[in-house]
Amino acid sequence: MRASLTLPVTDHVQKITIPSKKLKTRAYNPKKDETIEPISITVPRSESGVSELARRLASGESSDQLQTLLFDRIKKQGPTTRATVKIELQPDDFKLINFQSLSQELSKEHHQVTVKTKELAAEKDTWNEFRNQLSYILPRDQLARINKKVRNGVDLVLDDDLLPTFAKKMAGKFIIYRGPNCFHAALAFFDQHLTRAPSINVKEEEGYHRAMINYDELWRVISSEFYEIDPRNTPLKYGDLMVFFGVPQESPKHINFKWIRHTAIYLFGPYTFSKGSKSPNTPYSVKKLEDEWSTWRSLTQNLGVKIYRRQLNLSSGRLPVKRDDWIY
Repeated sequence: MRASLTLPVTDHVQKITIPSKKLKTRAYNPKKDETIEPISITVPRSESGVSELARRLASGESSDQLQTLLFDRIKKQGPTTRATVKIELQPDDFKLINFQSLSQELSKEHHQVTVKTKELAAEKDTWNEFRNQLSYILPRDQLARINKKVRNGVDLVLDDDLLPTFAKKMAGKFIIYRGPNCFHAALAFFDQHLTRAPSINVKEEEGYHRAMINYDELWRVISSEFYEIDPRNTPLKYGDLMVFFGVPQESPKHINFKWIRHTAIYLFGPYTFSKGSKSPNTPYSVKKLEDEWSTWRSLTQNLGVKIYRRQLNLSSGRLPVKRDDWIY
């Protein structure tokens, strides 16, 4: 896969944390909302690993108590060959836990990218192509502000200047609900109404926030509003939808939507926008494509990816490229 543009940027990798208020809402869930996900942590099974984790998370002098609690929870899960186990914390457990330390433990990476406009303006062909790509996604008033900043040599911050409404609002943030997932984040990038339309978001799953999009619902939108591009022949552009599949070993002639594992939106250069899962432990964030691939390759046998571009004329219906030429 090739990027159509490489922009002059600075990139600061930030560790983003869940605000203590959101952690406490998930910890105690005062409204007993079943769509609010309890807090789970990954705990090493080794004695030294448990001891170190308890030391990092403990409130005050409660490290020994927390260590004992974690060992008890590990034993209750029974024997396993895995090096770690996931433990769901109970409301009483938080008497032993420092919320700020827990927030650090659950932190995730987010790329804070800034486009250097003086260098961009000097590369006229690159700037014109980038502006053209943005014009298919962003509203005119936002494009006007971007143009003004480039003319005045004011750098563009990706989170603030170069994302559409939903992504701009959510980039670098965590939520508290179980359900909103990478499929929801990808469709909402284009238009949040897509994720709310009764004809698209058909199913309401018990215990999950209404915003969750299932893979059959995602596939319905892709089939009706996107067309496939072959990245071996066509460079990636801003707003391309990347769909990661777990592909059967035998050569498939037709795609089954149940193979879909993840979606991300391509931005420019090496950057993507996505949410890691339906868990609120994963934020909406800017990542690098190589990291998206590496993460899902470790979780998926025979990982494949296809690229879809939203149709400008949504009445055109038929997709121009057959979906049987896999890219690995």
